Amino acid sequence: MSTEIKIPRFDYMCQKNTYSGSVGSFRYKVFPKNINETDKVFVAATYRNNCFEVEDAAGRTEKKEFEYSPEGLLEAEAWISGQSGD
Repeated sequence: MSTEIKIPRFDYMCQKNTYSGSVGSFRYKVFPKNINETDKVFVAATYRNNCFEVEDAAGRTEKKEFEYSPEGLLEAEAWISGQSGD
């Protein structure tokens, strides 16, 4: 069963802020990233008890990018919530 996860709205991300959180052993991180001169919202998630950075360096994270917009953030939020129950 997935958990509903809320992330900050677009005005927070417009400041180039990163946001991370966890639910039990599920960890996620949301951050703006410039890819090919286009801003995107980048999301990564993992299911390990280590900190996110350790798991990411080990290649044990699921990643996805979304449009850099309020709609893109809503899609990212839905994706994270869906990942939390796998």
